[in-house]
Amino acid sequence: MEQSKHFEQVYRLLQPRNDGHLLLGNQSSTLTRIMRILLFDIDGTLLLTNGGGSGALKKAVEAEFGIAEARTDLNFSGRTDRSLLSEILEINQLESSEENVRRLRDCYIHLLPLVLRERGGRVLPGVVPLLGEVQQRHELLCMVMTGNLRETATHKLDFFGLSPYFVEVFGGDHDHCRNELARRTVTSLCERLGTTADQHEIIVIGDTPADIRCGHAVGARVVAVCTGRYRRVELAAEHPMAIHEDFSDVESVLRSLVDPW
Repeated sequence: MEQSKHFEQVYRLLQPRNDGHLLLGNQSSTLTRIMRILLFDIDGTLLLTNGGGSGALKKAVEAEFGIAEARTDLNFSGRTDRSLLSEILEINQLESSEENVRRLRDCYIHLLPLVLRERGGRVLPGVVPLLGEVQQRHELLCMVMTGNLRETATHKLDFFGLSPYFVEVFGGDHDHCRNELARRTVTSLCERLGTTADQHEIIVIGDTPADIRCGHAVGARVVAVCTGRYRRVELAAEHPMAIHEDFSDVESVLRSLVDPW
């Protein structure tokens, strides 16, 4: 019960007022206990969607622009959806204007829940027990930082029952590269929490070299997991703090997240 109340209080602190800022008031003392922020990737790190994202994008291009057989044959790993939307338009000989990006984005958001129900998917090994352990730690603040659009990220977390474990989602709605996403995420966090970056220890958790590089770009430590398309040796080349085959060994992964630096 105590952890639940703490989680709810932190969530309230993250909600913007009408002017976009947080009303911290006397509640700011809560933040003194939150020293470590965990930023989890979604696809390939927490779950797999059996190609749900690319499938929904293909359907969205076909439905919105009347293309009979749309192309989506791109490497999605480590990318932001903002960059993918533009590139998918281009490989289908469509102008990547702001209007076309908006049309494709809106159609994709609408179709993704339908495609998720068609294709299914699975939560990766150890994810739920690990998140359950993290949720019990008052010193940890658990969030998502993903290349997905914020709305499609939320669809995925909801579909697989993972939303209750995260107090916020930062998505790739505006950023063409993951380093930009990481910088915007940290800046937004500090502005909304009324803190500075040096008041936090940030760990990025992901399955791609891009996850590792974006963590390093903001001075974060990175825990890598080999549950995506990249092999251990490819992840190791980017020098993460730790690498795990998956999250099955919850105790070992948790040590990577909570041990003193």
